[in-house]
Amino acid sequence: MPSGEMEPEEQAEGSPSGDDRRDAFARLFAKHDRWLFSYLVTLLGSPSHAEEVFQEVCVVLWREYETFQFGTDFVKWAAVIAHNQVRKFRRQHKRTAYQLSDEACERIAAVAIERANLFENRREALAHCLGKLPPEDRQLVQLCYDEGTSSIKSTAKRMGRPVNTVYKALNRIRRVLHDCIDRTLAAEGLA
Repeated sequence: MPSGEMEPEEQAEGSPSGDDRRDAFARLFAKHDRWLFSYLVTLLGSPSHAEEVFQEVCVVLWREYETFQFGTDFVKWAAVIAHNQVRKFRRQHKRTAYQLSDEACERIAAVAIERANLFENRREALAHCLGKLPPEDRQLVQLCYDEGTSSIKSTAKRMGRPVNTVYKALNRIRRVLHDCIDRTLAAEGLA
């Protein structure tokens, strides 16, 4: 999706009202909250500082959610609020920690907003490409990257396969997925 286009759920016909509006906003927030946190880490350079600012951003987003215009870009709207909270945090902590210059922070913020759709598009393409893998490759990926997996070595042991064989298979699968993602995005004019 080109960066200027809206997400389908952001193109609601008319503006929802009441509980529907709150629910639609909650869905948009849930869809983009990981990106928003990553954006804050990028700007602040510290996950702990990002966590602190993220909490404040959430408070402001929910306080201001009625001002959000459905049909506009939620990421850009939230990024403006987040960036303002970053500025506030940086002013409050100017003497206590090393910080990027204001100019560097502004440049990083602009690039991060421009690339927000790129990351979402790549994630969607990855899901599509995972579905195209042969079942045994999909199973290996799931076993190796499942939340309960502690290491590739433990997965290889569970499977009764040599560790080196599992590493080689994963590298091959990663290349296949990378190429598939690039082809998918190019076919959609998003590369």
